[in-house]
Amino acid sequence: MLTTAIAMNLGFFLIASLYVVIGAKRAAGTAAFPGPRPVPAWFKVWLVVIWAVGMILPAAALVIDGVIGGNQPAAIAIGFYILMFVMQIATEIFVWKRWRSPIWVIVPCLYLTWRMFQCYWGLTIIDAQATPLTAFTLYALMVLWVINIGVHFTNIPMTLRWDYHPKSATFPALHRSIPVGAGHQDALDPGQGAKEA
Repeated sequence: MLTTAIAMNLGFFLIASLYVVIGAKRAAGTAAFPGPRPVPAWFKVWLVVIWAVGMILPAAALVIDGVIGGNQPAAIAIGFYILMFVMQIATEIFVWKRWRSPIWVIVPCLYLTWRMFQCYWGLTIIDAQATPLTAFTLYALMVLWVINIGVHFTNIPMTLRWDYHPKSATFPALHRSIPVGAGHQDALDPGQGAKEA
């Protein structure tokens, strides 16, 4: 069970990191990504919910069921969940702050879907009657991340500052065969200015 968990999570981390590196290389030389735009008040509340359910609740389950209760399956399920949660945050910060790459937006796309699998897999290895807090935590996490996938995906246009383009933009490069990459961005349409970001 432990060997399987190590292999699965290491394999995911390596594949996800490969996608991120390839994406960042393709976007190398483009404008620096300014980071997620200032978030509205409701999103700040949502972040509190994410941290409470996504990290504090699993940490409590790990301590109570995994450490104090000595339940190895619970410790493995929740321990690897927490590890990958931390790896996602570290990857996001690195890609955003160090590389300043727009590929930042795919990091949650990769990790959120993996986290759903982790919760499902965790439920298959634990004894829900022996570890009710861990079972409750895994179900709560599945609900949380399904909602957060929707929040993240629907917010991608704003995260990428799509509103920077004027509504009348025609994107001339769509009519020419220009590869995606450094030096191939569309200029704003002639005679049109950008809105303030």
